[in-house]
Parts: sequence; C-alpha cells; structure tokens
Amino acid sequence: MAEETVSARPLEWRNLLRPAAVDQRYTAIALTVVVFAFVLTVYYITSVGPTPYHQPVRLADALLHGRTYVADGGQLSYMEWAPYHGKFYPVDPPMGALVLLPGVVIFGTDLNQTLVSVVIGAITVTVVFWLMRGLTPKLTAQLAFTTLFAFGTTFWWAAVGGHNWYYAHTVATLFLVLAIYETLIGKRPFSAGVFLGASYLSRLTPILAILFFIIMLSDQWLVPSARQSYVRRIDPKPLCLFGLGVGIFLLVSLAYNYSQFDTVLPASRHYYFEQFQPRPDVLKYGLWDPIHHFQRHFPHFFRSIAIFQSEAPYVLPSRAGVAFWVVTPPFLYALFAGIKNRLVVIVGAVVLAASLLSFIVMARGLGFEGEFDPPLGLEYVPFLLLIGTSVFSSARSGNKLVLACWSAIIPIALVHFTYFAPPPQFGYQYAIDYLPFLFLLVWATIGDNLKWHHIVLIAAAVVVNLWGVLWWWTFGSRNLWGLEWVKW
Repeated sequence: MAEETVSARPLEWRNLLRPAAVDQRYTAIALTVVVFAFVLTVYYITSVGPTPYHQPVRLADALLHGRTYVADGGQLSYMEWAPYHGKFYPVDPPMGALVLLPGVVIFGTDLNQTLVSVVIGAITVTVVFWLMRGLTPKLTAQLAFTTLFAFGTTFWWAAVGGHNWYYAHTVATLFLVLAIYETLIGKRPFSAGVFLGASYLSRLTPILAILFFIIMLSDQWLVPSARQSYVRRIDPKPLCLFGLGVGIFLLVSLAYNYSQFDTVLPASRHYYFEQFQPRPDVLKYGLWDPIHHFQRHFPHFFRSIAIFQSEAPYVLPSRAGVAFWVVTPPFLYALFAGIKNRLVVIVGAVVLAASLLSFIVMARGLGFEGEFDPPLGLEYVPFLLLIGTSVFSSARSGNKLVLACWSAIIPIALVHFTYFAPPPQFGYQYAIDYLPFLFLLVWATIGDNLKWHHIVLIAAAVVVNLWGVLWWWTFGSRNLWGLEWVKW
C-alpha cells in the first residue's frame, strides 16, 4: 500500500534536481560560481583599466626589496607620499600591498592594480552572497540583497576605480565582510579577529567597529544565567581568541609604523599633510576640528544632490560627493532598524520625507571649500532623531544586531566628520568604511519579507550606481564625445 502511495505521487523536476543534501551543496556551489562570474564580468567591463595611482604596487615592490619606502617616490609627483627624512612612504597602510605581493613577483610594477581590485570586488560580493545564505533561507532575498551590495552601493564604483584610495577601500571591505561572516555565520572568534585586523591594516578606521564583534560574539563569551553576576558569567576564552586575531595585525602595524616614522603610531597622514602647511586654504582649521569639519561633511553626506544642467549630459554626479540616500535609497530603511512602534515609524517617515524634499528643492553643486547655509540646520534633525530612536529601541528590546551595527557606524562616521579630508567624491566615498553595517541594518529592517517598494528602491539604487560608474569612469575618464561628465 505504501509503495502504491509513493508511486502515485507526481514526479516533480525539483525532486530530480535536488534529491539529496549533496545536490543542495552542488546547487550552492553553482550559484556561487554564477554570482562570482557575473559580478566579475560586470566589474571588468565597467572598470577603467590600469591606473597610474598604484602606490600599493610600488610598496609591494619595495617590500620585496626589503624597504618600506619607495625609492623613486620623489619623481612620482602625481602620487600621494608621506615624506620623512628624505624618503617617501605610501600614505595608506600596507595590507593592499601585501595582497599584491604574488602578482608583483610575477609581473613587477607593471601589475594591473585595477584588475586586482576588480577580482577582489567580485570575491567580496561572493562572500556577501554566502553571508546572506547564512542569514536567510530564501533564494530571492539572498539574490536581492547581494544585488544591492554589488550594484546598488558605491562599492561598485570603488572596486572598478582601482586608484590607490579606492583599492584600499575595496581590500578593507573584503576583510571586513569576512570578519562579519566569521562572526555571524562561522561563529569563529579567532578568524573574525584575524579578518578585522587585516581590514585595519588596509584602512585604519575599521578597527573602530570592534564593538560590533564583541556584541555579536556575546553568545559565546557571556554565559546565559539569571543566578550569577555578569563577571562570573564571562568566559574569557572567545574574547582572548578574538583579541589574539586582532592583536597579530596590530603588532604588525606598530612595527611597520616604527620602521617608517620612528613611532609606533600611524603618522603617514600627518607627514603627508605637513607638506601643505604653507597653504592655509588646505589646512585652515587643522586636521581635527569638530565644528568646521562637521560643516564640510554633513552637506556632502545628507544633502548633496546631482548637478542638473540644460545641456548634455544633463544630470551629472558631483565631484564633491552625493548624499548616501541618493546613491543607495534602501539605506533609508536602516534609519528605522529596530523601531517597532508603528506610530513612530509613520511620523518618522513623514518628517524624513519632508527633509528629503527640502534637499531636492535646495539641490545645487557643493564646492570643496564652500560655506554651507545652514551649517547644521533643522533639515538634519530627522536623520539624527531616527538614528537615536533606532539605537534606543534596539537597546531596550535586546536587538543585538541593530545595536551592534550602530556601535560600529557611529564611531567611524564621527571620525570622518571631524577629520580634515578631501571631498568624498561619488556617494560619500568614506561611508564605504562602514558600508557592510549599513547593509546589515537594511536587512534587519526588511528581512525576508521583500515587498514591491523594497524591490523598487533596490532597482533605483542599481540605476543610480550604474549612472555614477558610467559617468565617472567609463565616459568621464575618456572624455567621451568631448563632454564634461563630472563637475564640482
């Protein structure tokens, strides 16, 4: 009777394709290959080719010759160097160069740094896909969020740019995403620490995200018990493993810094900007100034819109940067992460919409040293209130992921906002340092329940970033048709 029942069941193609767990693994591998190959192809087609701004390649060559300085740095005036005692040192940390070492061994200084950046970008997106596979069982959600990260954020723009600034972002993001994967999915504190340390050795600011990992690893180092004090509930082993992983790269950083500037502190930025001390227009307020640098960064991050003109190409990205919500509209969902009160969500959405509308009305190009009116006006208040509400709500409800993400984003953003830095360029470039955490907040808000407006905003993000990549790199770098594709 049982055999008749089984034989009477309809034969479905799904059962033929995935009859066992081994076939599911093959499917996962096939999807991984497809994601990597597709992203690699798109990134390669939209990349700009070899870049002259290849300090990491030069540093890798120097390291192979037992030096941490570039011998001919003084002749390479178009690159950023930190001069010290007659020698020229790259400004960025050395991890990008360490990644390039095998390629430099084979190709020398002719190695195409942009191509390496493209490959690293595709690998990063593949890791994001695996991260999403661990967070949600729905294939549609996995692909939608992977698409958002790959083509709906400025990571695409940075990965295909290849210049040393963008290459550093790309490498740092790869290791940061790996650290997040090892924390949320792998549950391996040591390797999470190793990857966070590697990200720090690519760009310094990711180390400020350390609270994210401590919070999200708390299910390992904080033993659940209502009868014991917090001190007795702490298991130090996971924290020690995580600290050991990070500490390896901190020690490498200290030794590397000392070999260059006779100090264990990262001093390259100091000596780089010291060259411009005779120019008060560059360092008018110094490297650190919360008041004046806030006034420079906030409009770029929150308010800057595309440049509109009456002649072709009509709508242009600003060299001074474009607001985060313009480049990646789904990031607006991150502001509501962890907020459960429906009334608060509705009121917040209405006030936020009014603020965005005011930005669109005031849309204009923002210059490098421009003064902004108002410097810290009421138009920013909805953003700040929603962030504060999200932090408070997640802390009150015990939403570890949301609280951990904000504990990473806020310190890094504050450093950016209070530090002198060149214009952020397309889509507030510096936000790439905490892009993975903004991305996680969007997922925490939307989850598996993808609705039409989620899909619309993800599609809009892809269109805007395609516009930015094409106008900035594909058309702008070639001065296509004699047009100016990017403006201040």
